[in-house]
Amino acid sequence: MTGVQPQALSQASSEVIDPRETDLAHRNGYTPFPDTLIISTERSGLNLIRHAVEYSAKRRTPGKTHLLTTGPLAFHRTHRVNTDMTSPGCTTVHNPDGSARYKKAILLLRDPREILPRACNFNLNSMGFYCDNIEAFDRFAGEKLLIAYDDLIVDDSTFEAIFSFLGLSDSFVLSGVPEIRATSVAWYEENQKKGGGSQTKGAPSALIFHQKALSPEQLDELKRFLQERLGCLSNTYLSRWIG
Repeated sequence: MTGVQPQALSQASSEVIDPRETDLAHRNGYTPFPDTLIISTERSGLNLIRHAVEYSAKRRTPGKTHLLTTGPLAFHRTHRVNTDMTSPGCTTVHNPDGSARYKKAILLLRDPREILPRACNFNLNSMGFYCDNIEAFDRFAGEKLLIAYDDLIVDDSTFEAIFSFLGLSDSFVLSGVPEIRATSVAWYEENQKKGGGSQTKGAPSALIFHQKALSPEQLDELKRFLQERLGCLSNTYLSRWIG
């Protein structure tokens, strides 16, 4: 597999830019290119996965520096599959020729009732990218793993499944998950202050924290939107949250 292909600076110039030269920290990990892509929306728990991998497996993860500054990436990530955003640490699902860029994919889903107020600022139309991510994952032909944010918070074995999928089982210790969660919240509080820090503190009791701001009418509109947009995929992927 190869990374993003160089693109011409302009039609009038034959000079090309290698993206590795504009990403000097190699946040996208062009060499070696990872096998796995994690698809998630903002505020869905990806920082918790990043923290677990860097803290326990000592493998760097994509995006702004977390704990590690050097070394190959354990995976790539994208928040929005239908964009060409490739930095920091983001990428597209397919190569420019349409071929699959990754062998494996993880879809990290959070309750859409939490995403609408937290990541979309109550803008229902902005939930389109949430649906795009589900549809792209459903079409993905490689090996797949579906992870729910709720399970990251309440089920320690969820981390075991992630580490196994990433080929990092040797560095995983089940008894260490509570420490991973605690240190992850502490990191987030310190390094994500501009975004308000951790509003739920990773507490199981706060899994429905943000949706309390939605009116019954907004909840009904969200449910209709998702069911109409996703069709049968709504039941496949979201039944635990919206019925």
